[in-house]
Amino acid sequence: MSTLSTIPKIDLLLPFKESFSAGNAGAVATIVRDLIAEGSKPETQTVFGKEIEHPFPDINFISLNTRHKWFYGTNIGFAAAYCDHLKYNSLPDLIEVHGRCNVAAYLLKKKPNLPVSLYIYNDPREMTGARSLKERQTLLSGLVQIVCVSNFIRDCFLDGLNPEKCDLKKIQNLNCGVERRLKSRPVKEPIIFIAGRMVPEKGILEAALAIANVLPLYPEWKLVIAGARRFEDAPAGSYEAKVGKAIAPLGNQAEMLGFIPPDAVRLWQERAAIAACPSIWQEPLGKVVVEALAGGCAVLTTRCGGIPEVAEGRALIIDNPTVPAFCNGFRTLLSDETLRSDLQMKAWSDFPFTSAAMANKVDILRKGVITGLPRHRV
Repeated sequence: MSTLSTIPKIDLLLPFKESFSAGNAGAVATIVRDLIAEGSKPETQTVFGKEIEHPFPDINFISLNTRHKWFYGTNIGFAAAYCDHLKYNSLPDLIEVHGRCNVAAYLLKKKPNLPVSLYIYNDPREMTGARSLKERQTLLSGLVQIVCVSNFIRDCFLDGLNPEKCDLKKIQNLNCGVERRLKSRPVKEPIIFIAGRMVPEKGILEAALAIANVLPLYPEWKLVIAGARRFEDAPAGSYEAKVGKAIAPLGNQAEMLGFIPPDAVRLWQERAAIAACPSIWQEPLGKVVVEALAGGCAVLTTRCGGIPEVAEGRALIIDNPTVPAFCNGFRTLLSDETLRSDLQMKAWSDFPFTSAAMANKVDILRKGVITGLPRHRV
């Protein structure tokens, strides 16, 4: 028999590195914010994360300091602090761990009678707490639900597991959604916009080299690149220097903005005629692809990881992300105005990836889990 409170209480645990603030939120923190803001009963949900000065407004947020960081490490120290919090506060009806398999595993051990679900945003085979088959089987057995950011990530989690011994209904897929801020299709400017972390796997250097080769033939166009190694202002590193050197021959046709807040990224996506998302690694999904589509851009991206799940039929997809292939892709978008306009129209008219749709699906998933739970004990 379910003994839920009339309105279920849900605790959401962020990765400790994530800042739950408008100015510095990463992808996970932004998704969690949208799940609460667009979902039902936001007043019953509480986000737990690291201490910050200005958390997102109108959302319950509790900051925790890591417990015995020198012994546990950052994320498990954060999980230990959360367990201490539970000693003195009412228990939730559901704990959602976002992005940290080892935190979910820790809670299963320390609080085995509390229902825990896990949201996975990266390849679990490369994450502490889920690298081995045994670890993933333990998570699947103990958690009430696992929600993956794409079918690609779901397949990564199930890799090597015996499907006959798995409760596959526990593993759900959730495409990320974003708010479409504009009410009508925007008027575009001759800008190629790239936003992403300045790390090699994002492919920004390869895209920059390609654009530097093509853009001089189109003097009315400009390249704008935004991003830093992390979601914060920081001195430029060696990778940024390589990107800067690659686009230096473009002169006033190119600009590097460094880190800019998420809202500023969205403004550039709404202005730019072309947005490039040139990942060269197995991207779990690519939230920036969804944002660019929401802004009505003609999107150039790659067939890596989960990207095609949102980009297929809506973007120009590069199968083999090399500098020559990027050159051909950018040359095609710049020279073929009809194709560029068609992609912009597809991005605008065929956009099911709203934050409201994402939150609605999560509400349904939560309800399905919570209504079947027994009384929890500590």
